[in-house]
Amino acid sequence: MMKILKKINILLLSSLLLFACKEDNLDPNSVLVDLEVDQNELDNYIGEHFTKDYNIAIVYKYVEAESDMDYNLSPARYESAVRMTKLLQYLGIEPYDKVMGNKDFMRTYFPKLLNYIGSPAYRNNGTFVLGTAEGGIKITLYALNELTAETSTNIAFLNEYYFHTMHHEFAHILHQTKDYPASFAEIAGSSYVSDSWNDIYDDRNELAAVISDGFISAYASKEPNEDFVEMYSHYITMSSDQWESRINAGDQIGKEMIEAKLDIVKTYFQNTWAIDLDVLRQEIMTRQANLPDFDQTSLN
Repeated sequence: MMKILKKINILLLSSLLLFACKEDNLDPNSVLVDLEVDQNELDNYIGEHFTKDYNIAIVYKYVEAESDMDYNLSPARYESAVRMTKLLQYLGIEPYDKVMGNKDFMRTYFPKLLNYIGSPAYRNNGTFVLGTAEGGIKITLYALNELTAETSTNIAFLNEYYFHTMHHEFAHILHQTKDYPASFAEIAGSSYVSDSWNDIYDDRNELAAVISDGFISAYASKEPNEDFVEMYSHYITMSSDQWESRINAGDQIGKEMIEAKLDIVKTYFQNTWAIDLDVLRQEIMTRQANLPDFDQTSLN
């Protein structure tokens, strides 16, 4: 009896499947198709001048997976993204090409992904992040929406918000690839204060105290790696007069410590990367002086 019931059930199931197949006409077109996304002028410019020349991708439309979920962030405006892309090429990448004589250095070592975020990334202690680097592959630049027609020719603003950050993070990538001498950290010795730097130097205008302690910035006092890249990024984005004015803001002992660190930084970049920091700085200074005549919005 059980065998007969099993046979009846199988026949009924076969009939239902046959009926279903006859009633439902399957769509011959696959639902798994590539979406065609229109490329705008900025996409085309990035493809031609960054991806093609340096194998660099720029993410300027907010992508959650590329963003730090620890912060409340907003996307970058299109106009700000255009300005940043043009300025990054002019002030951030081409100076290295000029000094090195080709694009090979930046093509090899510059991170392959740049991520633009419209807002700063605020910490709980009242400070905020202007840039981060991840594993030598990615740099995120924050506060893009502060870049406007009014601020885009203000050199001090551009360096503080973007280019100091970019050179800072790029220097991290370089020293993580080939480390600097241990003698650099010995100059400050036990003076590094870890995450307490913001409490110790709570007033950003207290430059004299920072310099007297032998640091080019308050953040440089955090630990040797930050000290090293802060030295580098400040030096190449400041004129010689600006640099001298800064290191003379404190006492003589602090100034001598900074000068000793600078000698190591210069020697490291010359011997390790064949980059003369004075030549690189002069190229950046020339471009900064010509910035009023630089077209920041045309993508032709």
